[in-house]
Amino acid sequence: MLANIISYALLIGLIVFFFFTMRRIMRRDNVINELIIGFVDRQTISKEELISRMYQYACNDFRLKGLIKKYNATEEDYTIIFDKLIYWANFKKRKRYIPVNAFFFYGSLKYLLTHKDDEAKPITMKMMNYFHF
Repeated sequence: MLANIISYALLIGLIVFFFFTMRRIMRRDNVINELIIGFVDRQTISKEELISRMYQYACNDFRLKGLIKKYNATEEDYTIIFDKLIYWANFKKRKRYIPVNAFFFYGSLKYLLTHKDDEAKPITMKMMNYFHF
């Protein structure tokens, strides 16, 4: 009896966790797609607005917020990294665009912030491998 209650509680907990995780992922993907379409396809978003919106998203996301604080990242850092990425990877593959996608995932953002002073090509190659380009 007690084992059944515990297993049902665990199952409900996993379902709730899955729901909130998927909700966060879908919101992130919608933001990424909106920014890529606005910046690359329709060209309705300027570079400054794009970087500002990416930085604001990172400051509000509970996983990326820690990286922003840990590395003291600013919009200026985002601009420097973005310029390096756009120089070597200014092309779109399906719904992926390296200069935008790289700022929305924990692993890629951590790499970019730790190597922000490196050369542009190695950083871009690492991100292209990360996103399977």
